Amino acid sequence: MIVKKSSVTEIKNSKDCTVWEYAYPSELFSFAKAMINGRYPEEKRVTNLACEETYYVLSGFGIIHSEKGNFEISEGDLYFFEKGEIYWIEGNKLSLVLVNAPKWSPEQHKIVD
Repeated sequence: MIVKKSSVTEIKNSKDCTVWEYAYPSELFSFAKAMINGRYPEEKRVTNLACEETYYVLSGFGIIHSEKGNFEISEGDLYFFEKGEIYWIEGNKLSLVLVNAPKWSPEQHKIVD
């Protein structure tokens, strides 16, 4: 099965973060691409209440500010967020592949603090 670029939904999470969500037909996981150029979220921090998230860096660089520490990321790096991990991200033209398990939905992604 192929999932064409034409099936992508663009979501502007903030002025500094855009996500392109692929119409992947599985409930087990989801796949997206993101660009962060600034701070996400703009204020406070975020968490995912239902899924684990994996971020793979395609290009650019950034810092993940997590309750587990601060982690510099750049091309080729991968960061794994545990379910419920609280974080915010600084990105400089940070292009990411996002894989979430189970499938991501807006209702499970919450701003906290």
